[in-house]
Amino acid sequence: MTTLTCHNCDSPGDGNCAGCHGRGKPAGDELRAAFGDDSSCSMCGGTGECQTCGGTGEIEVGGEG
Repeated sequence: MTTLTCHNCDSPGDGNCAGCHGRGKPAGDELRAAFGDDSSCSMCGGTGECQTCGGTGEIEVGGEG
C-alpha cells in the first residue's frame, strides 16, 4: 500500500483536527469556560486528532495486489 499526506488535517499532514486546530475544544473555548461550558470539539470528540487519518497525517491508498 501507498501512503499519501492527509489533506483533511488542519494543515495538510499535521494530524490535527481542522475544527479545533488540535486543541480538542471548539474555538472560543476560553470564553465558554468562563461561563461554565466545558464542551469538546464536535468534529473530533475532544481528541484533537484528524478523523480521516486518525492523527497520523497520512492515509493509505490502493489495495493489496
